[in-house]
Amino acid sequence: MEENHALESFYAALRNLDKLEHEDFREIIKSQFNPTLRERYLTVNYHRAAFNVDMMLAIKDTKQFQTLSLLARTIFELAMEIKSIFRDPDAAKKIELFSRVEVLKAARQVVKFYEGRPEAQLYQEQVDFISKFGAQIDAAAYAMWPPKPGKKQSVKHWTLKSARLRANDLGAPFDRIYEAHYPQLSWMTHSGVVTPLNMTTEWVSAFVSVVYSIAIDSYVEILDTLAIEFKLSSTNEHIRRKILCNRDLGATRTKEEGIYVMAQHGLAAYFEPPKPWNEANSTTA
Repeated sequence: MEENHALESFYAALRNLDKLEHEDFREIIKSQFNPTLRERYLTVNYHRAAFNVDMMLAIKDTKQFQTLSLLARTIFELAMEIKSIFRDPDAAKKIELFSRVEVLKAARQVVKFYEGRPEAQLYQEQVDFISKFGAQIDAAAYAMWPPKPGKKQSVKHWTLKSARLRANDLGAPFDRIYEAHYPQLSWMTHSGVVTPLNMTTEWVSAFVSVVYSIAIDSYVEILDTLAIEFKLSSTNEHIRRKILCNRDLGATRTKEEGIYVMAQHGLAAYFEPPKPWNEANSTTA
């Protein structure tokens, strides 16, 4: 069936990108000598995304569509974070401060909840943290993100932008994914009344295909950003073309089609195409 072909093609594309990441990215980025704070934040988000891709590929049954949806949503959000860091030269110091603001907020919440209760003594560490660092963190946050006149300071993300604003500012494919598909991913992640009724095998296959496509588009952005940030082209001149080529090779069904796609990306003379999708491990509907 055409729907099964689409599903298998998306799975194969993600599999190809995962293989490329393992072979051409992981060890090189892990071996960065004395990484900057900015590079460390990029790397930790990248590794989280890579682990989520690995988990998606480990799921071979589309009945696990809710888990696949959750993983794809996380990969998308991590891709937005990585791209936002890449675009902001001051991202590292903002993220570092925002992390401390969040820890302080959580500590204050815990202390407030247990105030006057017998269990309060178990949270002395939080009390000490607030006493030692609270005023300092508040002052730094006020300086970094001064509130608008007459309004209380509210920092929900280090960019001061909602997910929708970040997606639209980043442009394709983030704006399309957020506006067209993010609600559905959220419905599958959170409890509530919005859920598909009388689900069919065809519906599940179609939905999982969309979920894979979101993960693929997001992972392409992550890998391309890393290739630029870590200057991987200096030792692997074809790296950025290989990302797109491996994605497109997911749709090939024969070696001849694979060679054609490689040629379209100018890589036919350099590499052997991966196995076509129908020769590799696949998902099952």
